[in-house]
Amino acid sequence: MIKQSIARILAVELDRKDFLKAVGIGVVAATGVTAAVSSVVKQTSGTPSNKPVSFGYGESAYGGRPSSK
Repeated sequence: MIKQSIARILAVELDRKDFLKAVGIGVVAATGVTAAVSSVVKQTSGTPSNKPVSFGYGESAYGGRPSSK
């Protein structure tokens, strides 16, 4: 039964557009839709701020650092 299904799929003639569409669907199915969506979101999101966040001693005005007013 599986051999017949594979033979039937391989017997279908495709043009380039349909072939690329089928390969694209197969890649998305193999890697997962969530991985594809997360990679698109990473590419379209803005750059994160480079300001480091630290909460140690000396990081507040009380700790000796002048306020930035």
